Amino acid sequence: METKWMEQDWGGDRVILAGDAGGTNTSIALVGEADGKFSIIMKCAFKSAEITDCFEAVEKTLSEAQAKRPRLKPDICCISGAGPVENNYCRPTNIAWNIDGDEIEKKLGVKTLIINDFMAISYSLPLLDVNDPDRITPLRHTDGSMSEQTGNMRAVVGAGTGLGVGFLLEDGGKYTAIASEGGHIGFAPFDQETRELQEYLVGWAGDNLEAELCVSGQGIINIFRYFRDVRGCCRKGVLAEIDQAPDTDKPRMISQNAETNTVCRDILRLFVKMYGRLAGDVATIALATMGVYLAGGIVTKDEKYFLENDLCMRYFEECYNPNIRRVLKSIPVYIIKDYSVSLYGAANAGCCLMV
Repeated sequence: METKWMEQDWGGDRVILAGDAGGTNTSIALVGEADGKFSIIMKCAFKSAEITDCFEAVEKTLSEAQAKRPRLKPDICCISGAGPVENNYCRPTNIAWNIDGDEIEKKLGVKTLIINDFMAISYSLPLLDVNDPDRITPLRHTDGSMSEQTGNMRAVVGAGTGLGVGFLLEDGGKYTAIASEGGHIGFAPFDQETRELQEYLVGWAGDNLEAELCVSGQGIINIFRYFRDVRGCCRKGVLAEIDQAPDTDKPRMISQNAETNTVCRDILRLFVKMYGRLAGDVATIALATMGVYLAGGIVTKDEKYFLENDLCMRYFEECYNPNIRRVLKSIPVYIIKDYSVSLYGAANAGCCLMV
């Protein structure tokens, strides 16, 4: 467990216990709210595989907070999980334990809401200033232009351990987040390279391929294996080391070696162009003219490859129909750089939906 304090002397209106339970990491925070603005007071980070259930993380976080600030107690609790939610209960896709909101509420004595992880990220979007370079990187379109925000729909696409998709609709200053399991939409190849990848994946995963198998941490592993088994790469040196490493380490190692190893760089190139194409598909589904936001640790750590040679935006804009190409070129696209967006979003969702 790693603990970090940000606000030593919080004196705002409300304290929210906000959580983000992901396939790799789980974060629990105490977030202060005053006049619609949110500040993280303190947070604890856990490896999801190293805790037995969500309440263990909640309990340890509150214990850390009480030891330093005995009077600091949450008014409400909102936790997001990387999986579908039904009846305040989440079965995460890539975690061995579930999240029971009613059980947490009973043990904690505080009203508790469980939401989908991309519902939480969706609720964070109106809190992000798209002109703040510390939190957002806008992506230029291939003609060099920066599109303006219009309309009332935002979308978010995030590749981490898995793949998530969410939407946020604005109506008169009020927001409705639309939960989604859009990461499980079918994978559609769009050129010779992606058709070869599809054929390789069908060989071991079957015909029902999902976008998550290509655009996610698991996707990077699958692309690596495609390069190894189909293209005959990855047999020696650092590539052999990556091949022998645990799957949980492979995406990080590929990213770390991309500057000096042409195969690692090529793996990320293929990943980025599929990410861009998927983001364009999501943009057309929702007509997200307020912006498509790219979230998750992969895009943040590998941002330079998304910006390089307009690779991401080139595939974002692709469509056989010139009218739809014009629509895609009018939609702003942003990279979210703030790792804490899920916690801010969970806190905002708690205030919007429970207070």
